[in-house]
Order: sequence, then structure tokens, then C-alpha cells
Amino acid sequence: MKFRHILLYLIFLLPSVSLTTAAQQVDLSGYLKFFAHPNLNSPFPFDRLGSRLQLTLDRNLGSKAAFFASFDFNVEETRSTGRLNESRAATTEIYPVETYIDLFLKNLDLRIGKQFIFWGTADWINPTDNLNPWDFQNIAAEIEDYRIAVSALKADYYFGDNWTVEGVWIPRFTPHKIPLTAPDSMGHLPVILLDPTLPRNELESSEYAIRLASQIFQIDYSFSYYHGFDKNPSVLVTPEFDKNFLPVRIVFEPHYFPLQVFGMDFVTTAGKFSLKGEGAYFLTHDRRGTDVFVENPHIQYVLGSDYNLSDDISLNAQFIQTIRLKYDRAAEIRRLHQVGNPSPNPPEKYAQSLSGRIHYQFADFSDVQVIGVVNLRDGDFFLLPILTYGLADGLNIFAGATLFHGPSGSPFGRNEPYSRAFLEVKFSF
Repeated sequence: MKFRHILLYLIFLLPSVSLTTAAQQVDLSGYLKFFAHPNLNSPFPFDRLGSRLQLTLDRNLGSKAAFFASFDFNVEETRSTGRLNESRAATTEIYPVETYIDLFLKNLDLRIGKQFIFWGTADWINPTDNLNPWDFQNIAAEIEDYRIAVSALKADYYFGDNWTVEGVWIPRFTPHKIPLTAPDSMGHLPVILLDPTLPRNELESSEYAIRLASQIFQIDYSFSYYHGFDKNPSVLVTPEFDKNFLPVRIVFEPHYFPLQVFGMDFVTTAGKFSLKGEGAYFLTHDRRGTDVFVENPHIQYVLGSDYNLSDDISLNAQFIQTIRLKYDRAAEIRRLHQVGNPSPNPPEKYAQSLSGRIHYQFADFSDVQVIGVVNLRDGDFFLLPILTYGLADGLNIFAGATLFHGPSGSPFGRNEPYSRAFLEVKFSF
């Protein structure tokens, strides 16, 4: 169909859709937000600066169906080039946050479209939560800023007294948004960073997952399985040689490899305490543990507790451990030396972390919370303080910071250049 035919179709279709929508009394809501995210590293540039309008449509279609759509209209000054011939709309983005249809059948619920699907019971770090990617460059006050919805088919089947089977099919892979950088040189050789190699956009590369959930003795628990791709890239490092077999440069090439995750989680309450746990076995592409550039098969688990100190103050504390299987750190160091890394620092076989969260609600529509994660080996940490202050009905201010700190080679330390503050003013309607 030619473009002008599509345009004419939209011109005539949209008014009729609008009239139909109005007749069906679709619930319309949304918000208007101004955001400013200055980087906390000199010379303190703005990572993000702009405004957003979000419109949300929500409608029940009888008792058997419903639809939901949420669209963002972003105008970001930080994306402007400043050229004289630049379009006034050059910094504008329009994209769907979520758009899906719900179907309610006997013992079966279906959701089809772009959606968030969160699994797991732990706080912030979830080994079984592998369906929605993270946007690590835009961690801020609201989850839609740092999580990415995926186009999926989700089915929930209910049977017995309290059993649920949830199945998810994701036709197309979406990776985490992570800033990828490479050193200027390794030893005396220059380094080049190639574009990531993504899985092919075909049926065989689609992802799927299944979860069985139930309850026993006031304990909610589930078992899950995920078959897809690691959303973190494995960066392959390869030396290139000239015709005399002398190395001339080092090539960094990010790849996304297949991944299977077998997981389980539980949560229960006892008075003011809630106890929770979550763990998973990650079967990675490096099944023999011999590839230094691909994560080994490993086990990761989280044990933690929430405690309501009062009606206004809640606390969370967690212990996280990762156990790498078929892992020889000395052999990894030797191999990294061979590809030109003069000071390799691969992870340990056992890695432990602590995380915590403090939440204090000091007014009806105002609260402050601090989320933190620290790795015990290197002492590097991530800190996310967030202040939410309600100025008036529907009008809120969010202020906080995303802070990374630690030794230069540590997981959080190498992200220190991305530390930033954020200030957002949001009016909901």
C-alpha cells in the first residue's frame, strides 16, 4: 500500500475511532512531567532534560475483554544537535509504554501486546525476573523509566484450589540498555568496539517462559523456567594480525547468547515481618566453563526480610550470593593474558552482596526511600535515594540520585561515570 493511501486511511479512520471511543466512554488519564537529570561527574552535563506527556486509555469491553494503552510523548533538549537547519520537532519521540488486550475466559486469562511481566519476590535483585529488560541508563523514581515493556502473549490458567500456571511467549528479543565502552588501548595495541550482534529476528529466536504458582501453610511459592537469551552482552575480545602474523589491534565484539533459567521463589508473613527468598540456576552458553568471555553456568539466590517498624517506616534487608560452576579463576586469568589484557580481574567463584531499603512516609502523599546494594568483595556500591513530595492534588516532585562508586574494575565502580541526580515535577490527571 502506498504511503499516501495509508495517510488517507488514517485521516478518515481516526475520527471514526475517536467517536467510537468516546461513545464507549473510555477512561482517559495520564500525566505531564518535566525532568532534569544532571550527571554528577565534572563537567556535570545534563544526561536528560525535557518534558513528557503520557496519555493512558483504559476500557472494559463487557465482562470478557478489556484494553489498555499508554503512550509517551517525549521532548528532550539533550537530544538536540543545535544546528540551524534542525527541525523544531527533532527532539520529539512518541512511543507506546504498554498497549495490550485482555481476554477473560473460563479459568484462563490472556494478555496480548506490549506489557510488563515481573516475576520474583525479592526486592530489587530478582534471579527469576528475566522477561522485561532494564534501562540502566535511565534509573530514576518510576519503574517505567528503567524497565522496558516487551511485546508478548501471556496466559494465566487457574485450576484446583489455588494453583496457577502462567505461560509467556516473547516473539522478539530485547536486550538491556547498558552503556558499552572499551579502553582506548590494551598494552600497546589500539582497541575497536564493534556493534552488538543480536539474535536473528525469526521464530526460532523467540523467548518463552512458564511458571507454576501456589500456596501452602500461608507460604506463597512458585517454580519457573525461562528459555531465551542473556540480556547482558558477552564481549568477545579477539586480537587481529597483519600478514606477518603480528598483532595490530584488539577487537571488542558484544554478543547475546542463549540462556536457560530454572528458578523458584517464596514469601510468607509473620506479624510485622515478611520472609522472602528467590533463587535460580542459570544454564549459560559456556556450559563447560572454558570460555572466559561468556558467563559460566551459575546459581544465584536471595534471602531477605521486610519489617514494618511502624505504620510509616518499613525496612528491607537481603543477602545475595552467586556461585559460579565449572569455574577456574586462575585459568581465566591466563587466558585473558593471552588476548592482551595486562591486568585481568575476573570475578571470584563465590560473590556475596548485601542490599537494603528504608522507606519513610512522612505525610499522606510524601515519602522518602533509600535503596542500596554493596558487593562485599570490592566494597563497591549502588545507592538510589528518592524523595517524593506531594505539593497538591495530583502534583508531585521527585528528587534523588543514582550513585555508583567503587574501584575502577568493580561492577559498580566502572559505572561511576553514569552517576547522576534527577529532579522531576509531575502533574497527574
